[in-house]
Amino acid sequence: MYLRMTLNREIVGFWDGGPREVFDFHIDGSPQQDARGRYIRVGCWAANHFFHVALGMTVKATLANARRRLAARAKHAGIDCEFTYVEDTPGYFERQAFGRTLCAA
Repeated sequence: MYLRMTLNREIVGFWDGGPREVFDFHIDGSPQQDARGRYIRVGCWAANHFFHVALGMTVKATLANARRRLAARAKHAGIDCEFTYVEDTPGYFERQAFGRTLCAA
């Protein structure tokens, strides 16, 4: 599963291919732990943006944490956006974080 962020307008950034308005954020790292709890890296290669979020009980809960963080940053920048969760075959880091019992329907 991944989180798709669709902006209301195209933006230009530090990536190849010109302006974009759709970005897909995936879980991209192994779970870690610090004094505040467990966290994991989420990011998008197309947007050249990676960050840490709290690890939820499921993939969707973890991506919901990422969605809230991305929505806050977009609102602060004055950009309207929509989010959708897209079902996909579980990747390596999803299986590592949430177990091998994940399966795509």
